[in-house]
Amino acid sequence: MSDQLTQFLNRYLLSPPLEDSPEIKPHSAAVLVPIIRHPHAPTLLLTQRSDQLRQHPGQVAFPGGKRDITDQTLYDTALRETYEEVGITAASIQLLGELPTVHSRTGHSVKPFLALVQPTFTLTPNPDEVAQVFEIPLRFLINTQHYAQLKVGDPRNPKTVHFLHHTPQLVWGMTATILYGLAQQISNNVRGSIRDI
Repeated sequence: MSDQLTQFLNRYLLSPPLEDSPEIKPHSAAVLVPIIRHPHAPTLLLTQRSDQLRQHPGQVAFPGGKRDITDQTLYDTALRETYEEVGITAASIQLLGELPTVHSRTGHSVKPFLALVQPTFTLTPNPDEVAQVFEIPLRFLINTQHYAQLKVGDPRNPKTVHFLHHTPQLVWGMTATILYGLAQQISNNVRGSIRDI
């Protein structure tokens, strides 16, 4: 395991995420937040959604989707969708934990699952759902200084939209919100700069 990944895991374990609010609606979807265990520098795998999809076409996203009646748990949903979208099997995935629930524009309560993935997988993107698959260095993603914020909606009760630009990709919306929350979790109450990782 690389030093970067070891430091990340130590900080993740030392800083548990905020608990979900008891008012949260039943979850209707789940995503996998997959950290690829490259020997020297871990990355995070993301997809760009197909332009043919009705919801969020062309946006950067995590593998995941709506819960199916055959899924016993939300984690099963994340695993099934990851396999269907990019071909990574459950055997290559090690669950680290859950991240706080987020809410999509389309009304879904989405549960993210943070996981480690062995880099020996063979990608088989589903062209009906995924335009491309790419990786961004974990070190870049967990630095809160790389994120921009924009207040939108009602000025009396604005909603914060997060943005992350990593050439040539622009990550925003729910995906950026999940990543920004993880970056905050890793940097909170831990000595030293996150840039040390």
